Amino acid sequence: MLISNMLLQIETEDDYRDALKRFLEICAAPKDSKEERELYLLMDLMEKYERNNCSFT
Repeated sequence: MLISNMLLQIETEDDYRDALKRFLEICAAPKDSKEERELYLLMDLMEKYERNNCSFT
């Protein structure tokens, strides 16, 4: 779900792909930047989505 260009929750595979794309775009963000904070938020959201939706067995 996107609100004002900020991802608040990853609910679908498309949301996940969008988050992953954005993650890759800002991977080398400078320390203490808005992008770095966004990077950590995306990591948390993607990890939660993967835990709930991806089977590794």
